[in-house]
Amino acid sequence: MGDSIYISASGAVSRLRQLEVVANNLANADTTGFKADRAVFHAALESALLDPEGRQLEGETARVFVLPRESATNHAFGGAQRTGAPLDVAIQGPGFFAVDTPAGVRYTRAGSFAVDRDGNLATPDGYAVLGEGGPISLGGRSGRIQASGEVVDEEGQLVDSLRVVEFDPADLPLLQKEGSSLFRAPAEIVGLPIESPQLLEASLERSNVQPVHEMAVLMLLQRSYDATMQILQTDDQATDRLIQEVSE
Repeated sequence: MGDSIYISASGAVSRLRQLEVVANNLANADTTGFKADRAVFHAALESALLDPEGRQLEGETARVFVLPRESATNHAFGGAQRTGAPLDVAIQGPGFFAVDTPAGVRYTRAGSFAVDRDGNLATPDGYAVLGEGGPISLGGRSGRIQASGEVVDEEGQLVDSLRVVEFDPADLPLLQKEGSSLFRAPAEIVGLPIESPQLLEASLERSNVQPVHEMAVLMLLQRSYDATMQILQTDDQATDRLIQEVSE
């Protein structure tokens, strides 16, 4: 069995990972505040690989394999769409809304909020939206969110202001996705409050996925994967013929 089958196999696994990421991007092309991902890989010399027991594999350093890493998220602004809903809000500049979940504080760009049965401002998943004073309670009344981030009730009285935080650009790659629109920050990363966030009232941020581009990438990846699998099949057939010739 030649080295090519191992190298081709690592390439096939990498293409599958890329296909999964692109397919997920396409599935969330219409998800509010969704940020597109890109699969990230790095080259590994064979002599640096470990076997299942953790021992270093022997081999020529010229043989290089592809290993997948965590996906990288594109945090670019996805553009805004006006909805007219008084509790919808989009962040036009940097920043994230803070929401309270059973697992702790999470961050999101999806500003599609509503008043839940307890009278609190909440996400579609029922997570309380946090303000400067904690969960924002409208007491069952209707309200609206202003471009300043202030939440006012139906009489125009100030209830609280949205907690909008930003992270150092160097720390953004460390944010981990949870679901389609939430991010979790590692314990060592702290989001700093934005005093004057750039918000658009009665609007939502669209997904930054570009469907046409993603479809083109999907087709190229599929062709590349098919070609790699053809190489694997050819190599496997050659190995079978060699075994048969030796055994005769």
